[in-house]
Amino acid sequence: MKNQYLKSIIVLSGLLIVAGSTAFAGEAEDMFKRMDLNGDKKVTPAEHAQFAELSFQQSDADHDGKVSAAECEAAQVTHDKKMKVDKKATEVHLRQVDTDSDGQISAKENSAYEKTSFARADKNNDGLLTEDEFESAYKAMKKEMKD
Repeated sequence: MKNQYLKSIIVLSGLLIVAGSTAFAGEAEDMFKRMDLNGDKKVTPAEHAQFAELSFQQSDADHDGKVSAAECEAAQVTHDKKMKVDKKATEVHLRQVDTDSDGQISAKENSAYEKTSFARADKNNDGLLTEDEFESAYKAMKKEMKD
């Protein structure tokens, strides 16, 4: 069950880089389904936050309440054994989420980033994410990580 939620911190934080568009779409769809806890084809802010929090906890390997760059990179490898660690994505992620610039992501910083990412993804501002909104946000996040 722990590994089931590991992907969300990677995706929500922009650490997973997927090369192929088919794999990309499948990855977003798979994540959306896991976030949609009640299966109603919509992700609420509570579902999104729960997914991000659990993923954060899974990535915090030393249980110190913070996720370091090394833990982010370990989460990438744990998620996909074939994937190489993307240090650039880790650097971008830390710049975006680590607001106190201590080189680690706290639970508070992760939560703030999660709320921001939900709001950005909710294009019609109805307080819910559809699969299309999530996939669009996922693609935008991937582009940010590459730029």
